[in-house]
Amino acid sequence: MNKSRWESLITSDLTHLSSESNYTYLHYKDGSKKLMSRTLKDWQERLPHFLRIGRRFLVAPDHITGWSNDFTTGYINHQPFKVSRRAAGVLRKEGPTSTLYRFDKQCL
Repeated sequence: MNKSRWESLITSDLTHLSSESNYTYLHYKDGSKKLMSRTLKDWQERLPHFLRIGRRFLVAPDHITGWSNDFTTGYINHQPFKVSRRAAGVLRKEGPTSTLYRFDKQCL
């Protein structure tokens, strides 16, 4: 995929990415989604500012509207999402803002 194609998919409305094997769904603010034949790891390398909250999800920090007290649940535009046990532990220990750039290396 050429660079302009990647860039056209990455907009401020991109809320999160979810993986299905070697495919990734890109979810947007308006509820639409696009299926791409790239792994989540490929996307993670291109979107280092996104937060890896589990094996199957990357979320945009700008769209996170809250966390549960124990960080096992987060909210993207007020919709709940589950956080992996390891990721929740890192978030509890260090807080959500201090882990954005190194979170993925500690949890996977």
